[in-house]
Amino acid sequence: MLNLWHVVLGAAAVFAGGVLGGYTRWILMREIHNPLASTFAANIAAAAIIGFAVATPAAWRTAVGVGYAGALSTLSMLASQLGEMVKAGRFGAALKYGLGTALAAVAATGIGVYWATVGAG
Repeated sequence: MLNLWHVVLGAAAVFAGGVLGGYTRWILMREIHNPLASTFAANIAAAAIIGFAVATPAAWRTAVGVGYAGALSTLSMLASQLGEMVKAGRFGAALKYGLGTALAAVAATGIGVYWATVGAG
């Protein structure tokens, strides 16, 4: 049976992480004046944080992985930017940006897992 306390604690962890992640993304968007660069930075940082969170205890996975990294990442902005590039006929730029983001995110996730399991231990 589901323990109500665990549900409430999990929701609070996601909320707290989400507030901090959203605030971090806002800071990135405000400080990095290039929209593509700020979106890239937010998504790659979130991927590294998710990689780190995967190798941590369940409570941390919820707060950091789901809450913080979920709010920090901005895949909807990435999709919008890629769509605008395609509509403008900038297919090469869209391919480089989309593929580059995906490859960098995979690498960042691996680095996050490594840091959590080897580097931080």
